[in-house]
Amino acid sequence: MVRRVAVIGSGPSGLSSIKSCLEEGLEPTCFESSDDIGGLWRFKEEPEPGRANIYRSVIINSSKEMTSFSDFPPPAELPNNMHHSQVLHYFRLYAQAFNLLQHIRFQTSVVSVRQRPDFSVSGQWELETEGRDGQKESHVFDAVMVCTGHFTKPHLPLKDFPGIDSFEGRYFHSWEYCDAERLLGKRVVVIGIGNSGGDIAVDISRTAEEVYLSTRSGAWIVSRVGQGGLPCDLVGTSRLALALSGLIPSWAVGTVEEKLNQGLNHRLYGLQPKHGFFAQIPVVNDDLPGRIISGRVQMKPNVKEFHGSSVLFTDGSVVDKVDLVVFATGYNYDFPFLPPPLRAKSGYRLRLFRHVFPPELAHPTLAVVGFIHVLGAINPMAEMQARWATRVFKGLNTLPFIEVMLQDIEKDTHIMHQRFACSERNPLQVDHVPYLDLLAREIGARPSILGLLLRDPKLGLQVLTGPCTPYQYRLTGPGKWAGARQAILSQWDRVLKPFRTRVVPEPEHSPRSRLTLILTVSGAVVLLTSLYRKEILPYVLTHPADLVNKLLDAQRAMWQIRPHSVYYFLKVLHSTFTNCNSPNMVHRVAVIGAGPSGLTSIKNCLDEGLEPTCFESSDDIGGLWKFKTELEPGRANIYHSVVINSSKEMMSFSDFPPPAELPNNMHHSEVLLYFRLYSQAFNLLQHIHFQTSVVSVRQRPDFSVSGQWELETEGRDGQKESHVFDAVMVCTGNFNRPHIPLKDFPGIDSFEGRYFHSWEYYSAEGLHGKRIVVIGIGNSGGDIAVDISRIAEKVYLSTRSGAWIVSRVGERGLPCDLVGASRLDVLMNKLLPSWSAKVMEKKLDHGFDHRLYGLKPRHGFFHRVPVVNDDLPGRIISGRVQIKPNVKEFRGSSVVFTDGSIVDKVDIVVFATGYRYDFPYLPSDLREKDGQRLSLYRHVFFPGMSPSTMAVVGFVRGTGAINPLSEMQARWATRVFKGLNMLPSKEGMLKDIEQDTKRFACPEGSPVQVDYIPYLDSLAREIGARPSILGLLLRDPKLGLQVLTGPCTPYQYRLTGPGKWAGARQAILSQWDRVLKPFRTRVVPAPEHSPHSRLTLILTVSGAVVLLTSLYRKEILPYVLTHPADLVNKLLDAQRAMWQGRL
Repeated sequence: MVRRVAVIGSGPSGLSSIKSCLEEGLEPTCFESSDDIGGLWRFKEEPEPGRANIYRSVIINSSKEMTSFSDFPPPAELPNNMHHSQVLHYFRLYAQAFNLLQHIRFQTSVVSVRQRPDFSVSGQWELETEGRDGQKESHVFDAVMVCTGHFTKPHLPLKDFPGIDSFEGRYFHSWEYCDAERLLGKRVVVIGIGNSGGDIAVDISRTAEEVYLSTRSGAWIVSRVGQGGLPCDLVGTSRLALALSGLIPSWAVGTVEEKLNQGLNHRLYGLQPKHGFFAQIPVVNDDLPGRIISGRVQMKPNVKEFHGSSVLFTDGSVVDKVDLVVFATGYNYDFPFLPPPLRAKSGYRLRLFRHVFPPELAHPTLAVVGFIHVLGAINPMAEMQARWATRVFKGLNTLPFIEVMLQDIEKDTHIMHQRFACSERNPLQVDHVPYLDLLAREIGARPSILGLLLRDPKLGLQVLTGPCTPYQYRLTGPGKWAGARQAILSQWDRVLKPFRTRVVPEPEHSPRSRLTLILTVSGAVVLLTSLYRKEILPYVLTHPADLVNKLLDAQRAMWQIRPHSVYYFLKVLHSTFTNCNSPNMVHRVAVIGAGPSGLTSIKNCLDEGLEPTCFESSDDIGGLWKFKTELEPGRANIYHSVVINSSKEMMSFSDFPPPAELPNNMHHSEVLLYFRLYSQAFNLLQHIHFQTSVVSVRQRPDFSVSGQWELETEGRDGQKESHVFDAVMVCTGNFNRPHIPLKDFPGIDSFEGRYFHSWEYYSAEGLHGKRIVVIGIGNSGGDIAVDISRIAEKVYLSTRSGAWIVSRVGERGLPCDLVGASRLDVLMNKLLPSWSAKVMEKKLDHGFDHRLYGLKPRHGFFHRVPVVNDDLPGRIISGRVQIKPNVKEFRGSSVVFTDGSIVDKVDIVVFATGYRYDFPYLPSDLREKDGQRLSLYRHVFFPGMSPSTMAVVGFVRGTGAINPLSEMQARWATRVFKGLNMLPSKEGMLKDIEQDTKRFACPEGSPVQVDYIPYLDSLAREIGARPSILGLLLRDPKLGLQVLTGPCTPYQYRLTGPGKWAGARQAILSQWDRVLKPFRTRVVPAPEHSPHSRLTLILTVSGAVVLLTSLYRKEILPYVLTHPADLVNKLLDAQRAMWQGRL
């Protein structure tokens, strides 16, 4: 009779073992070598030898519902994917709820476990322990449960890496890693792409200069954020889905892999593994794709050797000046306190019956709990093992004979090695639900699906079709829990609860306008007709925007004048162009600012034979993109982690493609490098006066005749000068005057914490453990909230109106702005605007439900520039960032929100509330606003000015990169200056401004927005640089198709007209080569396709037939519903038998 049980370790496996002992009336004593519970999940600032260790940023991969113990649902308010501190909090609640702490002896290590001399009779064990004072004790127990896990002995295979002994940098195992605080500017190589390797590479990449992630075999990458934003492990993990996957395994594998590759082409990213998805536990990482596309993490093959400070890879590539190497190479597993016979292996794994019991013992009184790998949470597995083990100890369950157990182990090992990609570092893996079902059947706790469907259909359907949460194993049998049913039926409430930090009201649906519907359909009819009517086709292909504009103008006219005339289009009257504002001959042009808009303005002046002089107040080019470690008032500023939102091909200047080796979404340092290359290529620097500020710009007394301007400048020495120019190009942007609307936030003056504008933000250094509120959800607000959340205790992101969130990583891992950005796509968006918006919004909500996440905005997708952020969904689902409504007021150190919720003890508030735009050196009459925007014709020219010798360049926003917009504005402006292009009358310009202002949902902090390609086309048409699609299709079909159906890259505007560039054609045809180039840092060989076995095909079909038959044959249905895993195993056994020739 077993009574006293020794439990070694008080991690999650140890805690559930203690509780299982108590449930069975046993007397557990737990020995824990540290001073606290939690095991792996107890974070320590300094690693402790012989104990598991985690890094500061660790978030659990499994959702809270799948991680929980079977009779202890997690608190609803906890995030779905918890931070390590919250995981430990859950364990504390569990230990308190079941009074487990009183059974634990802390700071007591187990030195040895030996069988008693009379073990063959008594089955007892003698344990020697060592206390905190070094005193050793001997204990006798009736049974032992080993719960120490296998993350305590780091595996550092230095012998596999020649030259590591003379490596000039530093190296250590991932077990030692804490955070990236001291790695600023370092060059780091991480070896190994398990969960730790991926996490650490991503973590370090936010501060390091370069990070290389080396992998020998690749890995499948999955995000915690599943379909619709729900936790990934709750989607597609039902018993029904698993049964179908088991019946048609090859189809299931192919489906999952295709779905993963649809979001991220693993081969393109250098991640494609040799094994199938279910053959090895995937890497869970929300951020890695975004870090790869931005070049902050580069994938590399295995390391071949080290030379000094250089690392050589097996593909022959070399990385020099490496400062640090992190070995994320797994762990050695061992139980040094056990006798050697109990540590015998079968293949790579310990020789344990069902991964729990050593088979050779005369009495099954020793169990290993939690020593297992699974595609799922470990806690329910360890708990089920403990429940089974304690019943075996009590004699309520019996084990087979030794010979049977050994045969089962050998068979299981053989199947496991066939089924999974097992290795010495990954020695044991099981299928999550089938393994739980196997042990549950042993103790009588496996739910009867058929019985539930008959007795309790609501519960039965949830058990069959919902996620297989641990509570299912408390519905029946020993340990039955009365709360299990409610736990299952309420599990989705607990999933949704942590998302409800900002409630998005349901949209108000207004009735669809019949006129809008008719005109929308008419647009589609025109498009379809053009495919059959030759006389219409040329017009549609060459003037799609004109056609759309006429349709829209007709719609407005009918709505305002004759709404009953739905079958007629009114003729649209255009303003007559006049020459009254044509400037006199312009030679000398002042360019104010040497950012990207200023640089392209200088170049376009040179292209038109003008003489530019650029005044730049700082000592360098780059404007916004010139990163500064110290703030400079009056100048734009960016934070350390900034990565450009647009891809390199879309943000390039039209006659200067970026170097192929640059990443697609560049770090700010690489953006500045591109501008330097551009300046050098066209000799722009000689035209720039650095450290020279423009104090004032005034019209000359004879301006109405000469069109000239007088500029007063101030040099670095404070000396002022006066200059006369024929024209002025204003290129200073609108990110230099932070807008902090303190009057809108009562109580901010007495706020006890610190507050500042996002303009002042540099990095998250020094914010460890702080509670922070970020106000505003533009690109800066989202980025800063994510950045801070990695070290802060809590981050709240407050938004008044919400936002659409898009990732830089688009379909199949391509840059997002290269997918769906063709001229054909834009035409469809124009013809069917409401349909296009709904399709886009539905696609985004499929990735994660914006309403569920509290982000759903009031405006449609195309009404405002979306927020580009790769990481925000993952930070929300893990609770590291909480979305909140607008701030109502401040009280002391508390922040009160408009929904009545309060956050106390706030340390810092970051106002990401945009910028005020102003040009203080311009005359006051030129700074007057029309609504919230400057009154500028097509965002460039002042409508009341004659002659038009001043242009504002780059003061615009679009759903695309600013550089091509600025460049096109500059090309147009310089031609207007020269008199080669004319502007409409003042009345015509004002009318155009009025119509343009109504298009978007522009707030004060973002007053100027345009439709990206239509705006470029409108300016290109003015200068004659808009490509003729029909002409290209007829003359050069290859190029024409690329221009029509490919991304609308800036090179298209150099194919014809003024500024035509001979290299434009090749730049367009080679753009995808430049896109793919930076991904090719680890080349994945093409897969070897073996012929499909006819027998495998027969068995696959037979499995489907059995499933379908079960729906009609009553005698089969009960068996299928109650024993799906058995059925699958029988089919697989038959498949293996036939494969081996025993048909």
